[in-house]
Amino acid sequence: MDLGVLLSLPVESIAIRVIFATALCVCLARLVLRLGIRSPTVRVVVAIAPAAVLLVVAVAASTQLRLPQLFVPVDGAGVLPIRVADGYQNFSPMEVPLLIGAWASFVLFRLTRRGMALRSSRRSAQRAIVVGEMPGNVRDLALRVAADLQVPPPTVTVVPACPGGAYVVGSRRPVIVLDRDLVARLDHHELEGVIAHELAHIRRRDNSVAALVGIVRDLAFFVPGVGWAARQLHRERELAADQVAVGATGRPGALAGGLLKVLEVGPASRSPCAAFAPQGSLVDRVTILVEDRPPPSDTRRRCEVSAAVVISCFSVVIAMIVPAVLAGPDRERDAVALVWSTTTSGQTDQVEFASDARAFDVYRRSNIDAVERDIPVAVAHDEHATSYRRSTLHACGTEGASCPAPDRTPGLGMRPQPVITVDDALTGQWRSRPVVNGGGEARSDGFRLYWLAVRD
Repeated sequence: MDLGVLLSLPVESIAIRVIFATALCVCLARLVLRLGIRSPTVRVVVAIAPAAVLLVVAVAASTQLRLPQLFVPVDGAGVLPIRVADGYQNFSPMEVPLLIGAWASFVLFRLTRRGMALRSSRRSAQRAIVVGEMPGNVRDLALRVAADLQVPPPTVTVVPACPGGAYVVGSRRPVIVLDRDLVARLDHHELEGVIAHELAHIRRRDNSVAALVGIVRDLAFFVPGVGWAARQLHRERELAADQVAVGATGRPGALAGGLLKVLEVGPASRSPCAAFAPQGSLVDRVTILVEDRPPPSDTRRRCEVSAAVVISCFSVVIAMIVPAVLAGPDRERDAVALVWSTTTSGQTDQVEFASDARAFDVYRRSNIDAVERDIPVAVAHDEHATSYRRSTLHACGTEGASCPAPDRTPGLGMRPQPVITVDDALTGQWRSRPVVNGGGEARSDGFRLYWLAVRD
């Protein structure tokens, strides 16, 4: 019994283009960030670039969906014949779109979990408003800094226990939640810096951007680099909010001191208040805050913006061109097929076939029945018989002459009876060409890679 599975990935499909574009953009974005982009806004744009490229390529390639297909072995009707050792296996696409169903189920699970987490954080914020308090100094600082940043004054509440220090939740009606112990440990300027940092998130609408990027990450969880882009975006959002807060307060050291006191509190728990929690990025943020570097000039900022635009456009163009070039002018490499196949049987007598010659193995793998296994030994022909004389053979070759019939038909005594049913209309749709043979030429099992061409 032949077992196997075939995964077909069309070269010019939307999935291949999206994966290629996002992976390329992530590599270029990491390279550009390491070169030293100093503008906080541009760093955020570079972090968002992979998600933006993903959306652009998905829209541009929406007319060529050509999603991956899963094939299974079939008997009789050859839809896609694949050469396996000395024979062929016929694969047929599954009627149920298994890959699409699995993707949709996993995406639904991730989106549901994200929605539940967002709902839980909002409920926690509402409970914090009820059980929390607003000291006069905190309220005055929030009103003054909100006026400086030109944002509507949000609701600020101080709760007894909020591991991580501070966080902001909501977009239309944002709420800033502070930890009581942290507020007690901070001096006036440090508290001002922390509140300014949270107000900077409100001004920049970081919660909405984070929600959108999270949805894109859930939809494209299979794309390499999407997780890195989401983490990098979170880091750049924090750095950008630090810069906005320092611009409003003019005291980078105070904000750095507040971050250090957050580090002294200890590791964060799984509380939704952990947005300001101690992490490895806090050390980087403190380092950047205390660095004595002048702000980037307008020329440098324009160059950095140009670099972000160039890597995005380059990734989109390459993702649209390379698959078309790889497919070839005649589409001889229309798809890549990863094939796993093996042959198993519960019959014990087939173990002896392994030591037989290769020709006998080919014969046994075919669907031809042999009859009359008792083959009589052929008797030597009499070369001097009348039917074998030269004159008789010449007369047999003339038109209208009758030839002598032999007493018996020479041969091995086998009468082939094919039982293979082939649908020419389906079989002729594909041509396969091996690229890599993981199982070896002499084996009938293992992994193989093929180029597939769709016949017109």
